[in-house]
Amino acid sequence: MKIKVGIIGAGNMGKNHIRLAREMNNEFEFVGVYDPDENRINSLGLSKECFNSEDQLIDAADAVIVAAPSSLHKKIALKTAAAGKHLLVEKPLALSAEDAQEVVDAYADTGLILQVGHVERFNPVVLELEKIVLNEDIVAVHIERCSSMDRRISDTDVVYDLMIHDIDILMNGLIPNATVDVIHSFGSKVYSENYVDYVDSSMRFDNNVIGSVISSRTTEQKIRKVFIHCRTSFIDADLLNRSLTISRKTSYNLDIGYDPVYRQETIVEKVFVSNKEPLKAELEHFYNCIINGQKPKTSGESAVRSIKVLDSIKKNLY
Repeated sequence: MKIKVGIIGAGNMGKNHIRLAREMNNEFEFVGVYDPDENRINSLGLSKECFNSEDQLIDAADAVIVAAPSSLHKKIALKTAAAGKHLLVEKPLALSAEDAQEVVDAYADTGLILQVGHVERFNPVVLELEKIVLNEDIVAVHIERCSSMDRRISDTDVVYDLMIHDIDILMNGLIPNATVDVIHSFGSKVYSENYVDYVDSSMRFDNNVIGSVISSRTTEQKIRKVFIHCRTSFIDADLLNRSLTISRKTSYNLDIGYDPVYRQETIVEKVFVSNKEPLKAELEHFYNCIINGQKPKTSGESAVRSIKVLDSIKKNLY
């Protein structure tokens, strides 16, 4: 069964959604795109598949993908809910927990799918991490996400632009059954008087796990790292280069008939990571949730959980 899908927003993420929606023709029937920027639309070469308004596109589709600016997400999401359409909305679901909850409430008890585009949760490294930590006793998690400034992002700060990815990974992927007790965060405004571009946030969960997240859009080197300190292991994950290693304690003794000059103290495991495109995995999940009526792993409720922490980070910035 094919799902008629339309896309609102034809920026970088929108273009990738358009590409995949057209490629995945066993799952989706691509009905078209809406973007108010005519030059952007013309550059796509999709004149026959362009709508004059978001309302026209919503009416023509069974499911809508929203890749518009963050400040528009709530408004469009409420429209799609009222129109009875399934929705995949790029992160953030909204720019406050209160607004995000309003969208979740609009979709409650409708039988419709509301999925939030936290694409990093479909990164093969993160998928492996989520399985590995089920059998680990986590002490602390440290995450770094650093990039240079993207001038196209002008309606939000680094907390909702970049840190949101890692708070979602932390809250809903690695430590899903814990709540935050204490948060201390420091931020710096570099390129704007209104928005912070560098934030270092530390938090303690009610199960005594320590979390720390650094997010920067002032760094001229792209970094996507997750370090997980466990009672008997250390996990080093690189989301960008898709590498994952686990260093474990061992009781191995080298028996060679005399005292060795060194001790074997750790075993290093290199975990196989697939090369599947995360965005394609995300869209496959969206399709399967619609067909099978199952709750998305990146649901509206999980997005609200993350946004509440983001709101606290912003509120308590020093």
